[in-house]
Amino acid sequence: MSKTVSSWLADELTYTPLGPVRRPAVLPDWLAQELERTGNPALDVPAPRAVPPRAQQAVIAAGGGRHHTHNLLASVLAPVEACGQVAQGAGFSDILNRAAYTLGGLVAASRLSQQEAEDLLLQTAAAARPGQEHRAEQIIRRGMAAGLKRPLYPGSVR
Repeated sequence: MSKTVSSWLADELTYTPLGPVRRPAVLPDWLAQELERTGNPALDVPAPRAVPPRAQQAVIAAGGGRHHTHNLLASVLAPVEACGQVAQGAGFSDILNRAAYTLGGLVAASRLSQQEAEDLLLQTAAAARPGQEHRAEQIIRRGMAAGLKRPLYPGSVR
């Protein structure tokens, strides 16, 4: 008995999951926008997962016991970390530059050492974009240099 073309296609195009993971990855914003632009809106796009507190752990490991600075560092580094959830199109360079600028301001205000700031930024950037350490170092160097010129004190507005 021969198969019809449609039944053959249905058998050939059936999705078979591999491995233990059963939840699809988060649809990148750029792809959702492109689908919408072409008339194929993405339905039921899952919300991004919460960012794990690796940045906070790095601060604690570096000896950061100052509660306010600790929370500030975590909030500054979280967007850099979140870039690791998206392969591209997350604005990684801009986000890393902004974080480096902010930490440069904290260094200028003596809220943490320059070495601590650079280490935290490099560790977080390397986790988000493995293999791009040289590029990240350049972004961090420029962002921190600009931030060092503008100290960031508690309650100050930039």
